[in-house]
Amino acid sequence: MALGLIATQNVSLAESKTDVEDLGGGERRVTLTQSVEPSFHIEPIVHRFEARRGTTIPFRFEIKSTGKAMNVTVMPVQLRQEVTGIILHDDLAAAPDELRFTTPTEFELAPGESTYLEGEVTVPLALSNYLSFGVLVRDNGYVAEKKADPNDPTRISAGVRFVTQYVLRIDIETGVKDVSQMNRLQFEHGSVRNNLGMPVAQTFLVNPTDFAFECNVRGTIESATTSRPKPFQMMLPSRVNLQGEERYLVRVMPQSRVQVSAPVDELLFPGDQTLRLEVTNGRRGLVNQEFNVNVGQGDYPALEVRQAYLDHELSVQPAQIEVGDIAGASRSGNLRFTNNSVRPKNVVAELVDLDGNVINDVTLSSDNFDVRPGRTKTIRIAVSSSSDAEKTKYGDIRLRVKDDESGESVQSIPLAMSFGDAPKTDVTVGELAKVEKNGFTSFGLIVTNNGTGFVPVHADLQVADGSGRTMDLADGFGRWLRPGETRELAFVPQSTLTAGQYQIALSLKTTPDEVPVERTLVIDLDPQISESATE
Repeated sequence: MALGLIATQNVSLAESKTDVEDLGGGERRVTLTQSVEPSFHIEPIVHRFEARRGTTIPFRFEIKSTGKAMNVTVMPVQLRQEVTGIILHDDLAAAPDELRFTTPTEFELAPGESTYLEGEVTVPLALSNYLSFGVLVRDNGYVAEKKADPNDPTRISAGVRFVTQYVLRIDIETGVKDVSQMNRLQFEHGSVRNNLGMPVAQTFLVNPTDFAFECNVRGTIESATTSRPKPFQMMLPSRVNLQGEERYLVRVMPQSRVQVSAPVDELLFPGDQTLRLEVTNGRRGLVNQEFNVNVGQGDYPALEVRQAYLDHELSVQPAQIEVGDIAGASRSGNLRFTNNSVRPKNVVAELVDLDGNVINDVTLSSDNFDVRPGRTKTIRIAVSSSSDAEKTKYGDIRLRVKDDESGESVQSIPLAMSFGDAPKTDVTVGELAKVEKNGFTSFGLIVTNNGTGFVPVHADLQVADGSGRTMDLADGFGRWLRPGETRELAFVPQSTLTAGQYQIALSLKTTPDEVPVERTLVIDLDPQISESATE
């Protein structure tokens, strides 16, 4: 029996491996494993021009065979865009009339031969600062000859066609000043989500027009008491690995919807916040839109390791600090206080050890100071010049915060004073537990510090389903575990885990000189099964 298979891929056939499995009853399963490489190369992939509307621009692409005979078809195509920002060709839309070729659109290339694709594009009279035209170049490939074996009529053979194709782009900056059509862009579903413990502002930018645009998207998170919010630039997922200002360029195609997001580095105080989003073109602000978000204390634990809440309006950075004279420690550091309220805050600071005794080996530049509304205040902490400490000590910076309306509150941030050798790390790690609540599955891990010093703890958990899809979770984020403290790390998926088998890989890290704790589990998730795990 001869079996013909047609597979469209962006690669050409190089090497193949065929496995045949006897399923019984005269049935067989054929598995084809291909090692592939492109059948040709083209340069450039994207042409970028600057031209006024109505002008005609010549273009040229070089195409070179990589070592096999080619049967090439070239055609103009419309472009479409995925939500990630990736631009692909649109098989369903009509080809653009503005683009035409002056060289043949169907031709053959001998192995190693090269030629040029040439043509011209006329810039339409569109009210857009950016236009993009697509060119699809396809090697139509070949089908391996299929012959039945006369000595074994039941033998299965397969012919596979691998097709190499490139989607080329011709991008044009028009210099159009009237971008009023860009005012029709819209934001959809603005939110701040948790990504591995850090806040990430996210929205969808919708282009309902028949024009493409290039722009930037800027955001801020504000509250009723915020005086000077810190703006951030949002980016497409497809551009996050670029460097410099290029990563913030948002290119949105006609009738498209793309996701843009940005990490938020400043502490978000608990309560109602406003996510303000703005489309900009150069220095011009165009589309503005607001979304309400609610922030709870503990929503972004990785951020709270960097910055600590002292009350609902005052924060300090860092949330834990080390000074000392050993390698890797600095003899001094800064505490940066930020007042997010409309009232001045008075702070009284006291350095104490774990037993509550006053510390003299470390000093503050001021232990009683005011932080003005909407401002920051920096206090220096340093090893005392008179200190003769020879071993590492641990304690707290105890902070009493007062204002005329809220009264007094007391918070502490941990302080490590590193002199000489640190005490030995002694951490107990419990078993990874599956937590079921209201039909939602998460995971928990108990960690206990049995030692006499602070220990940083961070854990990564990778959840892989049967099809190989993975979900990365994390907790701890380096927050210090106090002597004698027990903490439960929580790994909460952002979406529901469906029934099935999962492989769970845990990696827990403490101090740099300690070997990470590595564990791998296989679990079955089933509503009818309360617990099933094997190591």
